Amino acid sequence: MILEITPTRKQYEAYQYLLDKSTSFVLYGGAAGGGKSFLGCEWIFGCAISYPGTVWFIGRENLNDLRIYTTQSIFEVFDKRGLRASDYFRFNAQDNIFYLHNGSVVKYLELRVKPGDPNFDSLGSTQFTGGWIEEAAQIKFAAYDTLKARIGRWKNDEYGLHKKMLLTCNPAKNWLYEHFYKPWRDSKLSPDSVFIQALVTDNSFAQSGFMESLDQISDKVRRQRLRYGNWEYDNDETCLMDGDSIRDLFTNDFVPGGKAYITGDIARFGNDTTVLVVWSGLRAIAIHTLKWKGVVEVADAIRALVRTHAVPISQVVVDEDGVGGGVVDTLRCKGFVNNSSPIAQQGQKQNYDNLKSQCSYTLADKVNAGQIYVQTSDTLVKELLTEELEQIKKKNPDSDGKLAVIPKDVIKKVLGRSPDYSDAIMMRMYFELQPKTTMRSNTN
Repeated sequence: MILEITPTRKQYEAYQYLLDKSTSFVLYGGAAGGGKSFLGCEWIFGCAISYPGTVWFIGRENLNDLRIYTTQSIFEVFDKRGLRASDYFRFNAQDNIFYLHNGSVVKYLELRVKPGDPNFDSLGSTQFTGGWIEEAAQIKFAAYDTLKARIGRWKNDEYGLHKKMLLTCNPAKNWLYEHFYKPWRDSKLSPDSVFIQALVTDNSFAQSGFMESLDQISDKVRRQRLRYGNWEYDNDETCLMDGDSIRDLFTNDFVPGGKAYITGDIARFGNDTTVLVVWSGLRAIAIHTLKWKGVVEVADAIRALVRTHAVPISQVVVDEDGVGGGVVDTLRCKGFVNNSSPIAQQGQKQNYDNLKSQCSYTLADKVNAGQIYVQTSDTLVKELLTEELEQIKKKNPDSDGKLAVIPKDVIKKVLGRSPDYSDAIMMRMYFELQPKTTMRSNTN
């Protein structure tokens, strides 16, 4: 079957890659109103209709958003093309699958991180002809990485179809920036991938008045992203750490090793995650995540790390608030109390609200100076830590009072989870701030 379409200039450019025999991954991203959803719906259902018996997916972080917003866009596509949707498919709301009358199917996939499946192993047995991730900036890299291996697996050879995945998004300083935009900007993008910048000004079908509504966005960062599709938008001026410096944490392998330390953010009441970090100098050489472990089990895990990495117990510090106090009592290690007084430097009191603020500012200085290296290949840990460090911000930046950072409860509301990884990293500064002692030997 041949479908006639009338794409915008940028959508036409995207189709050249979506229909070729060499490109596998197409990121169509930029400002709001660039025709991203329309392109995705039209391409997916156009392929499903044209190639009987094929299997496609549409993925998004939240399944409910697919049901509400993406379904609406699907019917809009059929209506704009003069087609009656019921002539081509029926939707099973229980299975979240579109069953096409020619035997093809289009499946909705929820791509949020689930506690028991952080690496999306549940997708490991699926086989798709191709697929589309909508609002890709909202999902974790692990979801994209898993689905990459699941496309090109169903009737592609029969129809001579190259494996394809379309991703649509607005600008975001996350894995999309690192894997698509930045390599594209630097002319280093992989030959099997392409990035297409689409703005509202490229969409002749955009609703009248939409551009004006984008112009009226008061938040300058949001306006830069949604109106101008700016991937290099300035970070929030209250952020303590530069975005590029945060991402450099995972490539700063030139940072020298040194004395061994262990820092730990211990699961609190109602929380199920403990994060332990092993250090060599300012190199975080191992990060361990413990789920649903009690005080005794966490203490035993730290003892094992102490033996494995030869870390003196005096060089172990854990969060003493809440359950962590039991770990401190058991191990007799250092205890980190967030609201305790800042550590004096050279005998002088410091102008910080509390110890956590002092350590956070100290961490920011070292991150921005490229003096810390986080050694991990776990993409989920990288994403979570990056998100958490980006949320460490000045509290009351216009105040002349003591330097402070926004409370943990505020960060939890923004992230929807506790910033356990950044807290464990931040505690390493406890040892950097301790007064240095010099051992002197007596000689006759």
